[in-house]
Amino acid sequence: MSEAREDRFCELYELSRPKIVAYALRRAASRDDAADIVAETFEIAWRRLADVATGEAGLLWLYVTARFVLANHGRRVRRRDEVTVRLAEELRGLELREEAPDAKSVVMRLCLNSLTPDERELLMLAGWEGLNAAQMGRVLGCSPTAARIRLHRARARLTSEMADFAAAEKRPGRVGHIQVRGTATSTSPQEVRRQ
Repeated sequence: MSEAREDRFCELYELSRPKIVAYALRRAASRDDAADIVAETFEIAWRRLADVATGEAGLLWLYVTARFVLANHGRRVRRRDEVTVRLAEELRGLELREEAPDAKSVVMRLCLNSLTPDERELLMLAGWEGLNAAQMGRVLGCSPTAARIRLHRARARLTSEMADFAAAEKRPGRVGHIQVRGTATSTSPQEVRRQ
């Protein structure tokens, strides 16, 4: 990056920023949207600095660029809103059946929630999404071997949590007490099912 190029951009930015910010604020739906539009406009100006004239012509070039950025932003928002409405309509049409959980599923959920978020995600990707090690590795950004090892460890931790829970339930005087990861509560199974 040449120093002359950087100096030219800084000068353009300092002279035109207040006007481009005002332009975006008057047209955008929110301050956050305006900030995004200004940032993208100056990013384009940096990449195409050779195309930007000096003086008033440079400011006009930035207005044109900001106008296109604003139009693209509006199209993205409209597409996102259309997809959101369509998904909401589809979900409204689905019949959601929520069955009362049995004691085993309550215990499983408690034990699953006692794991780290990464361990839970691995177990859910494997069990609920049905992904194999290569696919899990792709989702998590690791090798298939690493995904397989992490899944093995997560399963071992879940098994250990379930065994600890079962052992705690069998101890005399522990009826109605649930202990997961060192947290004891005196909740009855009926109350757990309602939670």
